[in-house]
Amino acid sequence: MTNAVWTEDSNYYIWQGQVRVAKSFDPATQSAVILLGPEGGIANIPALVKGDPGQPATINSTINLTALAYDDPTTDSATFTLTTPATNSTPPEYTLNLALHKGSPGATGSSSILSASDITGTGPDGYSLVKTTVGGVGKVTFAAPRVGGQYWPNTLSNTSGTDGQNRTLASVTVSPAPAFDYRLRVSGQCIIGGTANTRVDLIARISDATSGDIVGRGFGLPGAITDRVSLSSGPPAGSASTVGKISANTGVTVYLRAEQQASTTEAYTTAAATTSFMVEVVPVP
Repeated sequence: MTNAVWTEDSNYYIWQGQVRVAKSFDPATQSAVILLGPEGGIANIPALVKGDPGQPATINSTINLTALAYDDPTTDSATFTLTTPATNSTPPEYTLNLALHKGSPGATGSSSILSASDITGTGPDGYSLVKTTVGGVGKVTFAAPRVGGQYWPNTLSNTSGTDGQNRTLASVTVSPAPAFDYRLRVSGQCIIGGTANTRVDLIARISDATSGDIVGRGFGLPGAITDRVSLSSGPPAGSASTVGKISANTGVTVYLRAEQQASTTEAYTTAAATTSFMVEVVPVP
């Protein structure tokens, strides 16, 4: 073969010389790297020509994750799927596909709340754990749920006449079950029939029907022959903070009273059918 010769015409570069193909060439790939050179020498001519820079590929935020069981024989893998092909002005977009094994199960643990070192005291079923301080150290102890209940009378009384102008219309007993300090929220009403000189208030008292702390009152209208009096909960304004407060695990009886406020003693009547009374336990914060 003649020595390598480069010539050119108006359209092409023309080469004449020796062609070498690497022995590692696999014809099945239908591509190879060739070496072009003169007789007795080797020259390396690139098989590819460097093109213009392309658009950088992007990976979207979606990950197709396949969680494999810890003992699945499948090999962990990561591949990319072309989601959006590139254009002359936009990059290609790929989605990541992951296949990863879950961790193997750990040993079964155990715990015991009731034997914890920072729990003090005991409590029956239904009690809750609350924070407390013992000897300046934060602890956890048992406490009754701070939930009140509702109580109402078994019977209501019909009353009439001029004797005993201050009358008990009903009574409600709250059992000593609440294991927390509490107050009472009372509500009720009564239609009172009287004369032009009648003025009767509804009053809720605790512990004693005639002198116990007032925990609710409804003011009657003077001169009203028929008066509907509604009971509002709460002690009188300016009362001490201890008024109406009942200690934990202590029961109490609440009396619904009709008490004459007029200076003269006049007849009036009340009827069970038009009287209502209810007591609700309210935990003290």
